[in-house]
Amino acid sequence: MTASPVSAPAPAGPRGPRAAAGGPAEGARRTLLGVLGAGLLVLPGVLGPVPAGVVAAVAAALACWCLLVAAAGGTDRRGPVAFVRDRLGPRAARAATALYFGGFATGQAAVALAAGGYAAAALAPGGDSGWRAHVVAAAVLAAAACRAWLGPQGPSPAARRLRLAAVAAVAAAWWGFGGPFPGSGATGWWAAAAAVPLLFGWVGLEGTVPSAARPRVLAGALLGLAAAGALYAVLAAPHDPSAPPPHPAAAAVLGAAAAALCWSYCRTNLQAAAARWTELGGGRSRRGGVLSGAALALAFLAAGAAAHRPAAVLLAGPGTATAALYCLIAVAALRRPRPKEHTA
Repeated sequence: MTASPVSAPAPAGPRGPRAAAGGPAEGARRTLLGVLGAGLLVLPGVLGPVPAGVVAAVAAALACWCLLVAAAGGTDRRGPVAFVRDRLGPRAARAATALYFGGFATGQAAVALAAGGYAAAALAPGGDSGWRAHVVAAAVLAAAACRAWLGPQGPSPAARRLRLAAVAAVAAAWWGFGGPFPGSGATGWWAAAAAVPLLFGWVGLEGTVPSAARPRVLAGALLGLAAAGALYAVLAAPHDPSAPPPHPAAAAVLGAAAAALCWSYCRTNLQAAAARWTELGGGRSRRGGVLSGAALALAFLAAGAAAHRPAAVLLAGPGTATAALYCLIAVAALRRPRPKEHTA
C-alpha cells in the first residue's frame, strides 16, 4: 500500500473532515492525489508488463465499488476506519487498522526492491541486476527505517505534491526512453493473475470516495479513477523488444532519481505503518511499529529471494491486504449505521 496496502502514493490511512463543496475537477484532483504515488514506479518496475484489459477490469471493479460506498455516504469526510466502525463495530474497525498495518509493511518490500532495481540499472545499465537489486533493497529498507525511527514527521502537503510531480516525471521519462523498467518480465500466468497485485496502485482510493449526495464530486472521482487506470495501463504495457535501450547516462540519472523517490516513499510508508501500529493499542510504541513494519518487509523480501520467486510476487501481500480492506468496507456499506451508545 503507498500510500498508498501501497501506492501507496503513499498508501492513505484514515482521513480527516473534508469540505463538502467542490465539483468534478475537485473530485478528480482528490482521487488522483490520493491514489497516485510510488505505484507509478513500483508497478512497472516490479510487476512488469500487464495486459491493458487486466488494468481496465480492475478499474471497472473499483468504479462499481466506489458507487456502492458513495451510496452509503462515502468515506472522504471521516475516513474508512470510522466508516467501518459506524456500521460494523469496533472489532471490524480494528481489523481494518490491522489490514492497513499489514499492507503498509509488506508493501515496502516491493517499494525497496523497485528502488534496488532502479539503482542497479543506474550503476550497470543492461547488466544482470538481480542480486544487486536485492542488496540495495535491504539497504533501502534499513535506511528508511532509521529515518522513520528518528522522527514521525513526514513531508508537508506541498512537498508531497512536489514529490508526486517528480515521480510522474521520472516514470514518464523511463517510459519515453523506451525502458524497459527494471524488474520487468511478469508474463504468462502472472500477467493473467495480476488483478490483486495491481490494487497496490489504487491504495488511497478507500479514503477519497465522496457521498452520492454530491454527484458532481462523485463524477469527478470516477473520472480520476479512470485517468489513473489509463496511466497505469500505459506505464505497465509491454515495451517493444526491438526498441534501443536508453542511453547509459540517461539510465544512470533516471535510475538514481527513481531509487531516491522510492526510498522517500518507503520511509513515509513505514511511518504510516507505525501510526497504525500505535492505533492497535496494547502499549505498542511508534518506534516499535517502525521496527515491526521494517522487519516484516525485510522478511518478505528475503523469502522472495530465497524462493527464487518473481519480484512481482512481493506485491501479493499488499494487494491481498488492500482487497480484504475494500471487501470489509463494501460489507460495511451494505449495513446501516449502528445506533450510538449514550452514557448517563
